[in-house]
Amino acid sequence: MVDKPSSTEEEYFFRKDAELKRKMAQERQAKLQGEERERRRALHHMKCPKCGMDLEEISLSDVRVDKCFHCEGLWLDKGEIDVILKKEAGMIGKLLQVFGH
Repeated sequence: MVDKPSSTEEEYFFRKDAELKRKMAQERQAKLQGEERERRRALHHMKCPKCGMDLEEISLSDVRVDKCFHCEGLWLDKGEIDVILKKEAGMIGKLLQVFGH
């Protein structure tokens, strides 16, 4: 005859099963978020945030910036404005300082 598990054993295995399912759900969610992030990046990569046309890299003070030749927008990646400010102490540097940089 097989012994029936006690209610504490049932609770223990129920909790373990629930923890495992919760962990698997979190892993699925993280994977989906990563896939969605990658899908959005691929969809918007090198597209103008203003008009949606393609961006092209150009050199500006030895920094490669992104330019939209459709709307004439100029887009800087993180840190590029600081590099330009350090190199351009003239008019551009003074103008940008007015705007808080």
